[in-house]
Amino acid sequence: MVIATLGKVVADYRARAALAPSHVAERAGITTAQYLALEQETAWPGIQAAEAVINALEIPAHHRAQLAAASAPLDKYLQRMLHRYDIPALILDSSWRTVEANRFARTLLPDAGRPGWSLMRWVLFADDARQRLANWEDVATAFTGVLRDAMAAAPHNSELLAIRRDVEQAGVPAAPSSQDSHDAHVFVWRTDSGPHPATACLITVPGGRPGLRQATFVPRSINPGIIPTTTAAHPTPWYGPLLTDLLSCGLCGLLLTAGEHPTSYSCATGCQPDLPADMLELRVATKVLTRTLTAEACRDLGAAQQILTADGIELELNVPVSPQHALHQWQRSMTDTQRRGILTTTLKSVRAYPAPSSDGPHRVDLTYSWHELA
Repeated sequence: MVIATLGKVVADYRARAALAPSHVAERAGITTAQYLALEQETAWPGIQAAEAVINALEIPAHHRAQLAAASAPLDKYLQRMLHRYDIPALILDSSWRTVEANRFARTLLPDAGRPGWSLMRWVLFADDARQRLANWEDVATAFTGVLRDAMAAAPHNSELLAIRRDVEQAGVPAAPSSQDSHDAHVFVWRTDSGPHPATACLITVPGGRPGLRQATFVPRSINPGIIPTTTAAHPTPWYGPLLTDLLSCGLCGLLLTAGEHPTSYSCATGCQPDLPADMLELRVATKVLTRTLTAEACRDLGAAQQILTADGIELELNVPVSPQHALHQWQRSMTDTQRRGILTTTLKSVRAYPAPSSDGPHRVDLTYSWHELA
């Protein structure tokens, strides 16, 4: 069965009613340009405009339910969730154009609510992005990788093809590898005075809407992590949850939060039950140490320790001989500063997804995004 898109359904009902586009727009209380963007599927005019058109044309409920997911209005649950966020969040279509933006997103990016506005085009080509992002070159380079991934999923998308042509003509540097995850890429915003605030741009897929993407801008610290090092160094002590700025909810994309001395991590929207901190941190540590400390890496670390010792430099910890040894150190002798350093220099982000099972309500699936190993 072929399911018509919203644009085709709207055009069909307008023709049945023998109405001009301007007449439908007037009934719906929107501009003719917004209506034509919806009918011709050249841009998304926003959820309110789309619903106004559906109501103006009196499209019956049974027909609304058959509309293709990628171009149908947001369901009420997703809409409520988007507008409950107290941070900038917007829904994008497969071409990275705005479907819906909450008020915080429209404050951060004033044009985000305009029909046809594209986050990808803004990052790659807009003078406003170059002026406002202190790390624009890094962000633009990362987004060429995002574009490559988007085109792999939709190779015939005309808008993505046009963006690729424009990227080639503009000479934007390409990301070196499409294997890196671009989720949680940091945007550093210029200010007139004081430190530049930073946000992590988290890209997630809304539940039940595989043709859409959600971009959430989460405030984030950009202080580099500290790895365990020699006694000559004096790293800034780390206090608080080890997974701060690293752990996010796989359902809504928000970073999970915890108190200063946490017993659990929680999602502000209540997408899933609170997750025990000790269990999560140990599970993530096991994954990190197993991936990082291969047999070859342990041999190299041992050789490096011998050189440092010969030069009279002592390490705070003996280098581990295996992932199991490192995990023992993690549990028994590492400080939180050392643990945090290992996590931030290895991980980009971790996502937690509910995985109901007989093992209990706190079971979750974790997906990892890694920094490249030197």
